[in-house]
Amino acid sequence: TAEAVATGGVVEDAAVVEALYLPPYLIPGTGSLELRLQASLVGLLKGELYRFISRQSRNESTVTIASRIIATIAAQRASGVGFSEEHSAQIRWDIRQLIARQRSGGWSWCQPCTRVNHWVSAWVLVALGEAQAAGFDVPAYSFRRALGWIDEYLTRETDAEKPPDPNHHAYLHYAMVSALYYGDELDDREAADQRRRGEAIRLLAEEHRSELTAWGRAYLLMGLLKTGHDVEHETVRSLLNDLSATAIPSANGNHWQDPTLRGSMHNGSVRATALVLLALTEAAPRHPLIEETVRWLVVGRSQGRWKSSVERAQGMAALGAYSRLTGEHEGVYDYQALLGLSRLLTGRFDVDAGALSDEIVTPLDDLPLGEISRLQLQRESGTPGRMYYALNLRYVTPASRIEALNRGLAVSRKYSLADEPDRFVNSASIGDLVRVEVTVVAPTDRLFVRVEDFLPAGLEPVDPRLDTVSHWTRERLQEERKQSRLEGGPSYAAPWFRWYFNPWDQVDTRDDRVILLADRLPEGVYRFVYFARATTPGQFVAPPARAEETFFPEVFGRGDSDRFIVHSAE
Repeated sequence: TAEAVATGGVVEDAAVVEALYLPPYLIPGTGSLELRLQASLVGLLKGELYRFISRQSRNESTVTIASRIIATIAAQRASGVGFSEEHSAQIRWDIRQLIARQRSGGWSWCQPCTRVNHWVSAWVLVALGEAQAAGFDVPAYSFRRALGWIDEYLTRETDAEKPPDPNHHAYLHYAMVSALYYGDELDDREAADQRRRGEAIRLLAEEHRSELTAWGRAYLLMGLLKTGHDVEHETVRSLLNDLSATAIPSANGNHWQDPTLRGSMHNGSVRATALVLLALTEAAPRHPLIEETVRWLVVGRSQGRWKSSVERAQGMAALGAYSRLTGEHEGVYDYQALLGLSRLLTGRFDVDAGALSDEIVTPLDDLPLGEISRLQLQRESGTPGRMYYALNLRYVTPASRIEALNRGLAVSRKYSLADEPDRFVNSASIGDLVRVEVTVVAPTDRLFVRVEDFLPAGLEPVDPRLDTVSHWTRERLQEERKQSRLEGGPSYAAPWFRWYFNPWDQVDTRDDRVILLADRLPEGVYRFVYFARATTPGQFVAPPARAEETFFPEVFGRGDSDRFIVHSAE
């Protein structure tokens, strides 16, 4: 059965050495070492701007226009160069559109929409504040109208039985202080407003600490910094500690996940993680969680997990701030990686020229078991930029008599006869139809999950797509799978419409295993049922079922190994 461990880090002027130890019980000649070097984790964010192409149409939503402003400014910050004339003209056009769409102090989701929305209005206010800070002209009256309208909403009388959500208020407060923040050029009135709002943010953080989500804490943290609170302030430190404690870590990827808030623009782990990263870069630039958080966001970006314009803009804003913080966009240097005396990688990185990464997958054949091998990573000293590395060590151990393991995913498997699904067995007779039930537990949302259930050699899986499978077997299996989906995972199901939640995007039936693939596996418990036919008599090892988060292989789990007996017809 396969296992994996991983690590990663940063190489600056001094070389870095990683020690690799292969236990003597590993199966020789199997496994691999995956090494990836990168001059920039963020890459060239300008490549994302094509997703925000403007058709200068009244049909564009207000949220899309505001997101384009934030994304364009983020891409400029990440590159370290000024705005092109094309991008400057687009931002000015977007600002005019937003000003024209303002009504009653706030903004609605679209131009023809009549209902003004606080979530949308705060997002627009953040975008206009970013534009103002980047040197673009925004009419002061637009800010004043929006600030007055949101202030009125925040100070309204509320129902004691249904109190307002403190996270929503954190978002609105942050939008307001962002709009008031013009660097050091604050007049007396603006400075007084900032102090008043800073006090409101501090009270919100202290009085509702237990109710805050990750994105709520991130907004409050950034709001406190914008209103003059020092990073050593007690409330700032408390928020930082709470964010660190709620991280969902792995060796090469940290993220944050919040409960779904109906009607909110902040649902989803991508935006929560981006907001936390943005807060960490401002409050604690040397925080140990930052690099791994960037890796998680970049993987989500490269694998299409940035779905909405808001998620994309927020992700770009966080990565742009990180790139400006580290100066990685300036990287130009030679590098090499040595495993013992062997050179694995060598070359030259140039971020501006697009030479950003290098990687190799090498077998473990030449590494001695039971001994330590050393991997040395070097970059040219005295040059700007940073070099990042990620190491995945994949290896294979004997599957016999091995116990279950949970490193972020839990997997179990049970066998029963198709006619008696509630009585679990470890044997069958030739020709019996065996029901296999695989259970996967995801304690948090996981991306790009692969589950493999290996069958004992005496069983062959039944593929219901084949014409040779009887109608009774096909109908029975369909009913079993329907029931398992209704009982596990998220609670949205509508069987009367012949639809129910299915997390598995692809199911592959092979001669020795069944493979399940899900690009997103939400937090929950999932059962999958399939049938197998007993075809060969004997006693067989039943290898453990295994689940893995593909791009973070150190996040995996497996079940117990077992034995399965197939009796002859006699």
